[in-house]
Amino acid sequence: MTGFYNNNLDVEQQIIHQELALDSYLKTLLEEMPTEESEVIMPSVPEIKASVPKMRVESKIKEKSETVAKMPALVELQLVPKPTMPLAVMPTWAQYEFQALFFRIGQLILATPLVELSRAIKFDKRITKIPGQPSWFIGLLEDQERKIGILDSGQLILGKGYANKRDLIEQPFKSMLITQDGNWGLACDELLSIGKVRPEQVRWRTNRKQRPWLIGTVIEELTAVIDVKQLTPRRKVKR
Repeated sequence: MTGFYNNNLDVEQQIIHQELALDSYLKTLLEEMPTEESEVIMPSVPEIKASVPKMRVESKIKEKSETVAKMPALVELQLVPKPTMPLAVMPTWAQYEFQALFFRIGQLILATPLVELSRAIKFDKRITKIPGQPSWFIGLLEDQERKIGILDSGQLILGKGYANKRDLIEQPFKSMLITQDGNWGLACDELLSIGKVRPEQVRWRTNRKQRPWLIGTVIEELTAVIDVKQLTPRRKVKR
């Protein structure tokens, strides 16, 4: 009887330890994340003429970005809070077992549902750098006749302190996660795996007035689950 009691006590202590570790992890993650929202107006690149040859994917990562001198159109880029869902209401994909892509940014392991992504591509194409933009906006990528805004997802999640510690020329990203709408590419260091996640495996954040894109944490792996739709800014072209 004593042994059974001790076993139960050990299990309870492990659960308590895991919960404390999870709370500490989330607290640290939130403290490092940016708190300011920004609104900027950015010029876009001119349309590429048919005579210009399409760029081919190369094996080497480009070290420098192309700077555009004249850009007639304007794009309004806003990093503002998007409407959040009521308490205890989760996205449809979170209510059932879902497939998630696990990826790495620096030493941080993250996960996002596959339904929020269209594809993943290598970070080996030339990106058009737009002057006077937020440091988390890397530039525009012309791909499949679309302009994709490439974002420094590490900086969006961990804040400007992360940007100051990383030189994108010396430490370039390796991959880009393209959002379902095709408007944005989230730069990351490594694509790890695709796995199934059950709702009971995640500690959900039902009150997401702050950091609405941090939807929960996979308890066993201490992996943050990211809602990509809430992480990416709004983009509107002005004529």
